[in-house]
Amino acid sequence: MTTQGNGDAQAPMTFEQFRDAFYYGRHSDMQFKFLKKLSDAEAAEVIASILAALGAAFDTGDYERVRRIAYDAQVRAYSPSSEPEAQVDDAPFTPLARPLEDTRLALISAGGVFRADEDPMGPDGPTQEEVLDLLGEFLRSAPTLTRIPVGTHDSELTARHPGYDARTAQRDIGTVFPLTHLRDIARDGVVQLTDVHYTFTGATSHSKLRKEIAPRWAEQLAAEEVDAALLVAT
Repeated sequence: MTTQGNGDAQAPMTFEQFRDAFYYGRHSDMQFKFLKKLSDAEAAEVIASILAALGAAFDTGDYERVRRIAYDAQVRAYSPSSEPEAQVDDAPFTPLARPLEDTRLALISAGGVFRADEDPMGPDGPTQEEVLDLLGEFLRSAPTLTRIPVGTHDSELTARHPGYDARTAQRDIGTVFPLTHLRDIARDGVVQLTDVHYTFTGATSHSKLRKEIAPRWAEQLAAEEVDAALLVAT
């Protein structure tokens, strides 16, 4: 197994490096980043099972088993070995001040979502493939908060992110920015939505985010009379 090295040279890649490459690397893929959390033996068994099911699907046209194998492997990889206990050491638990149906809720996503006609990196912003090489630059930079009006349709939105394969989000923006689903439950009277919702790129300087940026964002949301926020990670 090889990977592209400096220039045109092909450098050997171990199976462990191959697995890791789906997390933060050249093969970054939201569907298969779970491979990093498996041992070589476990990952090999999952990949072999997927390939076997894929080969059968070529004949039958039924790809559901392929999806199911990948989904079950994701669940196994991400599930904790024991029931986790919530621990918050640096902030008090804050209950809702009013019933949920009277709460003005804002959606905040770290998925790098933006309106397709308002690219935050300019009209000639990088493609998803190009931005993968900019991970280090993003991790050193402060995040920018993008505003999305509540009535924005999914078809008007796209995503770009150096920390995961945003092509999944581009196909279904609701995977990282479920505004359409929130509008549905708001119509049922479950909750109220604010007029504007927010996104940023989670691959960023978390030190700057925690110490400088997030407090300013909190003040901004409070000034806009946001009662609560739904935070969505990737």
